[in-house]
Amino acid sequence: MGRGAVKWDDLRVFLEVARQGTVSAAAKRLKLDHSTVCRRIAKLEDLLAIKLLDRSQRGIVVRGGVQQLLDHIESMETHASSIEDVVAGNLNVAAQTVRIATMEGIASQYLARRVDLLERFAPNVRLELVSMPYPADLSRKEADIFLSFFNPRLPGLSSRKAGEVALFLHCSRDYARQHGMPRDLADLAEHVFVSYIEDLLAIDAVRWLDDLVKAPTIGFCSNSILAQCNAAIAGAGIVLLPTFVSAGVSGLIRVLPEKAVARREIWISVRKEQSASSRIRLVLKFLAHVFEADRAFLLGQADGAPRGR
Repeated sequence: MGRGAVKWDDLRVFLEVARQGTVSAAAKRLKLDHSTVCRRIAKLEDLLAIKLLDRSQRGIVVRGGVQQLLDHIESMETHASSIEDVVAGNLNVAAQTVRIATMEGIASQYLARRVDLLERFAPNVRLELVSMPYPADLSRKEADIFLSFFNPRLPGLSSRKAGEVALFLHCSRDYARQHGMPRDLADLAEHVFVSYIEDLLAIDAVRWLDDLVKAPTIGFCSNSILAQCNAAIAGAGIVLLPTFVSAGVSGLIRVLPEKAVARREIWISVRKEQSASSRIRLVLKFLAHVFEADRAFLLGQADGAPRGR
């Protein structure tokens, strides 16, 4: 190690390549050229006199013998982030960014309608809300916070239950006139449903129609829950919707609301090393407040959509 000092920038490049699994993905994330990333990794390996990465059919993997080094670099990153938070707080500089990843319905129909409340909890934080149909990979920094209908139970993540949401069956009045309203759960076998595209489902928790109907007859399917909602309004079939999607939709009526109810837990996950970050803590506090204030609404026990104030 007498050939020069190890620089944080080079360690950061190694960390990102390890997280992303490919040089190209890391280069895009770091806004660097592919050749620059390769050169910095080679320089770091030369300075440390060890090989850090191996190539496999799945991409780039960290060598087992250097995992402890990677853990130290992640710790350095955490401290660096904490320093940035302190400086930002002391200087009251421009807004810091926190990215939340979650599914389309909860992103578009719920959180997006409550972002104005963030100012009360984190006035210097700018929120990025990402809608994705698959679990966010926080280890690869796809987001800072992941909101889901299940507990990821992954190493390196800190996850906690934030609340619950109820899902009710809905149909249009035209559908009810043409096909009749089910009188009990057994009648559901005679009806047509709107649901997800089975082979595009990346999250098992959204197979919620299976909770109520065994082998349902599907008349229309989409990977978008908003498309499902609109198809049901058009009379394509009965759809199972979370309360935050169906709220305020005038073209739908509930089907068997006392009998046909599914529930899903809402989980908030962050990387453990980020849990000490002040910007993350403030956004987590905002989320906890919103879910608690809207608890009755989310469970279908209150009409309308409370503003969480």
